[in-house]
Amino acid sequence: MKTIKKLSIAALIGVGVLSAFTLPNATDLTKDNNTMKSEHVIRNNHEWDQLEEVVVGRWEQNSFNTPEVNKDLKDFFPYITDASFNYMKKAENKPLAEVYPEDDKMYHEETENLVKTLEGLGVKVRRPDEMEFSVTATTQIYSRDPIVTIGNKFILTNMYAEQRRQESANYRRIALDLAKKYDGEVISMPANKPGYHKDNVYLEGGDLFVDGYNIYVGVSGNASNDKGIAWLQNELGNEYTVHKIPLHKNVLHLDCAMMLINEKQGIICKEDFVDFENVPDGLKNREWVEATPEEAQIMATNGVVVNKKTVILSDAFPHIAKKVRDMGIEVHEIQYKKGNYFGGGLRCSYQPITRK
Repeated sequence: MKTIKKLSIAALIGVGVLSAFTLPNATDLTKDNNTMKSEHVIRNNHEWDQLEEVVVGRWEQNSFNTPEVNKDLKDFFPYITDASFNYMKKAENKPLAEVYPEDDKMYHEETENLVKTLEGLGVKVRRPDEMEFSVTATTQIYSRDPIVTIGNKFILTNMYAEQRRQESANYRRIALDLAKKYDGEVISMPANKPGYHKDNVYLEGGDLFVDGYNIYVGVSGNASNDKGIAWLQNELGNEYTVHKIPLHKNVLHLDCAMMLINEKQGIICKEDFVDFENVPDGLKNREWVEATPEEAQIMATNGVVVNKKTVILSDAFPHIAKKVRDMGIEVHEIQYKKGNYFGGGLRCSYQPITRK
């Protein structure tokens, strides 16, 4: 593994804000004086610690252009539901807003309502920069994947799907601000080669769960890979253990199959795991609310953990919300239908910066 470079803020500004696509090596973008204490910190030690500050993505109206929808697309994205495939087929090669104007408006409103719900619970919300032009098959909604926070590290990741890689640029301003003002580290993963080269290193936030010094990383062949796991283990050091969690090919990310509410409880679709009986001990002996594979595919396991006793869930699964409440958890249900069509839900739409 190549040595991590240390850059001063002055140097960073001088060359422009850096991304995973311009750096030959993994790069630490934090200020030189890491001993300087700040009232602001980068911190994410457990999935269920009190949420204080997050990044929530954007759905910009009139910005999503639907790609050609054919068998090749479905084969490349095996996690796409038939309903989503048919939905997109009607808007093929057109702006989504042209075919589904009310839906385009609703998706924007849903995201803004998530922001209001979080702020109402006392959480500070940041947003990525807006996309300034329409893009085919790319949105700015899923802030979980291009960035990830583990311990005191804020990492700009390398995403798998080529059309999603351009999302990363809109998080640079946040990364620079954290590097200047927050205690912690801001790191950009090593640059990948164009396309899907066998040496590329992939890591996406939807695959990562933080449980103290145990980090669980889902691998289905659709996103994070073994090289990404190896890079993360090296970056975090021996204090952490990074566990590979094999998933079936029809699962995009680990958070499409599991949600950790606290150290003892969660929501899960065990059928989505290649071998659930052999998962790490930290995932065993929990009180699970179980979702079916059909429910998990439309994001039944994908919610926001505000703290170990409070979650936000989609109102599409009232029976699951009831079971979670029966475990003694406060549940805020909100509308979030995007997961039915775009392969992501509530957890996909936010990334913690600070948990207390």
